[in-house]
Amino acid sequence: MLHSLRLELRSLLEYFLLPGIAAVLPWPIAFRLLRFAVRYPGLYEEEWRPALAQARRFVPIDDEARWAHLYRLSRAVDHADFWTSRLRGDGWLRRHVDVRQPFPALDGPAVGVFFHWCAGLWGARALKASGPRASVLAGRFSTRSMGGARLGYLYGHIRLRELARASGNPLIYAPGTVKRALETLAAGRWVCGTPDVPPTETALGVPVTLFDRPAVFAEGLLLIARRANVPVVLFTLGLDPVTGRRDQRVAGPFDPHDPALLQHIVDYWQSLLRERSWGFTLWPAMPAWFAPAAASVPSPVPRNPHPA
Repeated sequence: MLHSLRLELRSLLEYFLLPGIAAVLPWPIAFRLLRFAVRYPGLYEEEWRPALAQARRFVPIDDEARWAHLYRLSRAVDHADFWTSRLRGDGWLRRHVDVRQPFPALDGPAVGVFFHWCAGLWGARALKASGPRASVLAGRFSTRSMGGARLGYLYGHIRLRELARASGNPLIYAPGTVKRALETLAAGRWVCGTPDVPPTETALGVPVTLFDRPAVFAEGLLLIARRANVPVVLFTLGLDPVTGRRDQRVAGPFDPHDPALLQHIVDYWQSLLRERSWGFTLWPAMPAWFAPAAASVPSPVPRNPHPA
């Protein structure tokens, strides 16, 4: 009973109360308060400790205390983005996002690729603001996936609803993912997804090279793009940990039939992890990308020497 109460109180603080200050304060002020609050190492502790344990195996971390602080900041900002996306208009993008590359002007739909890195929700908003509406491939939350807390499950549910609103089209859930994705593309709308999920969660993993090791990476989005014969576009929204500003980067469009494209995406993702390793949410699952490769010893596809 006491353990359950602690779980619920932690979820209340980490998902609602602390990030919720972004709902009532201008973003620059809210960000400074978040940056101060996450100095406390007990926040997001069940996330940052296992994340640090894995990240140090793959990327250099000179100051682990600072890395943990930045990871907690990234998590707090990600949760705050739910509130800002829900309550702010597209003017928020113009005020707080630096556009390094705009989304391409295409004659038809595309498959969009983004990652569990820094801020994803406002990336969906940025795509919609540029014109295209998209359906995002998503997995449903459960109480277990949210740490066993009912408030965590509630937060996951309302966040998915906001993602659908932010992207401008209903989300696509399994089963029937491919069929609905192809119907969405045929209707002229984009389909977006995050391929950086552990290959144990998908049967569509193929051999790649990751951190100079044989690994496996999800190919489902590329298979959809090939069947629909539409281009692939990569986009990210990075976080400046000093100012709270975001930087929008877009790469592509790419030909989905290019046999080197999947490795190109992996190289692009790897460059993000090396650039701001504290921004990647799924570090605790990193061994899963290598386990299938170690079991089958596949031959990795050639690396792209010029990642985007």
